[in-house]
Amino acid sequence: MVIGLLILVLGITWFTLPERHQGPMQAFPATINRDCAPWDGAAFTVQIPLNTKDTLDISIWKSPDIKSTATFSFPDQTGQAGNAVLIHPAGFPETLNGSVTFTRVEQENPAEGEFDLMTESGRQFKGKFKAQWEDQIAMCG
Repeated sequence: MVIGLLILVLGITWFTLPERHQGPMQAFPATINRDCAPWDGAAFTVQIPLNTKDTLDISIWKSPDIKSTATFSFPDQTGQAGNAVLIHPAGFPETLNGSVTFTRVEQENPAEGEFDLMTESGRQFKGKFKAQWEDQIAMCG
């Protein structure tokens, strides 16, 4: 029984140890702008430039007034939360799957959060961001 318990503990340690030693997530500078949802409601868009010259473009179709942590998953089955795409310098954008978590979004302060997104071909993007507000005006409705 002791040997069985020891094997169980070693097995759990073997599988969880690599997760604990992952390096810190890369932090990306980003911008945030007011935007319009497809139905002309309030929205905001975060753009995260990547080292590859591609840009993550994350649109959230809610007012930029999120007081506590909020996670958005893509694709959004309800069609109400937003979308995430990878924009290339040339060519068509790629739809992304995954999630984005915002710790807080207020127009007076930079927006911070984390993303874990993937293209259909399996290319993964994971990191943190701090988005500075730009002065772009969105005319909805």
